[in-house]
Amino acid sequence: MQKFFLQHITQLVLVIFCVATLTFLLVRISPGDPATIMLKANGVPVSDEAIYALKSELGLTNSIGSQYIEWLQQIFTGQWGVSFVSERPVISELFARLPATLELAFAGLVVMLVVTLVLGISTAVYENGVVDKIGRVLALLGSAIPTFWLGFLFMYLFSVHFGWLPTMGRNDLEHLILPATTLGLSLGAVYARVLHIQMLEMLQQPFVKASRARGISKNRVLIFQVLKHALLPIVTMIGTSFAYMLGGSIIVETIFSWPGLGRYVIESINMRDYPVIQGYVVFAAIIFVVIHMLVDFIYLLIDPRLKVR
Repeated sequence: MQKFFLQHITQLVLVIFCVATLTFLLVRISPGDPATIMLKANGVPVSDEAIYALKSELGLTNSIGSQYIEWLQQIFTGQWGVSFVSERPVISELFARLPATLELAFAGLVVMLVVTLVLGISTAVYENGVVDKIGRVLALLGSAIPTFWLGFLFMYLFSVHFGWLPTMGRNDLEHLILPATTLGLSLGAVYARVLHIQMLEMLQQPFVKASRARGISKNRVLIFQVLKHALLPIVTMIGTSFAYMLGGSIIVETIFSWPGLGRYVIESINMRDYPVIQGYVVFAAIIFVVIHMLVDFIYLLIDPRLKVR
């Protein structure tokens, strides 16, 4: 167990270093000058003197090497710099918006799990039936329809056309339904087919055949014996999906004006707020690594065969 955590902590440090370095370089070579954009946004006349003064204030006149060393020091000391726009610590800005993103990610995960389990189990139980055919169609649509298109479709149907649900903001449960469904529905449809295939493959295992030989029905074997083993690959997918929902829900948050990390980083990109962009990418990388470490740990608990290795 100590070796397990030591390996993953080492991986975390290496990932942070690589991501921090790559993000710093990409941000610096991307088009757009933050000083010019900030001056225009505040209605200040743009001149060479004003640009240089603002760059000096933001620390952008220092050499690239000194900026890079300062950035690494900030990352590994937990400072993460100060936002150019709000002049507040980046780590405070990120944590202030994290609850909204967590709320949306958990709701999206619930939608995904419900769709995965309901469709996956039902299509396996009623193999080659109407339910199975519907599940195949939904899986195909889920993998083919882009998230932004699905979000606009839900917005038009349930908000504009029927007027049932709100389209923007984060006030109550009704505001959460559309973005969470948009975030979790597509993945749930795809994972349902994976669960379906896993359950059918497990039916060919010797212990399942032995249960069937004792007179236990196929449906009871599927639900009470096969499902546990078929869920092993789904656990990994769930962890990956939750990490994606936390770090990659930018499109959904932007469409529905959800006040989370994704929408915030889009605004920061438009303003070329370097510290926020860099901090967000590193923050997302940490989330991905930590969640994958938890998934590996859960996998270790579920599958006894891994403990021998």
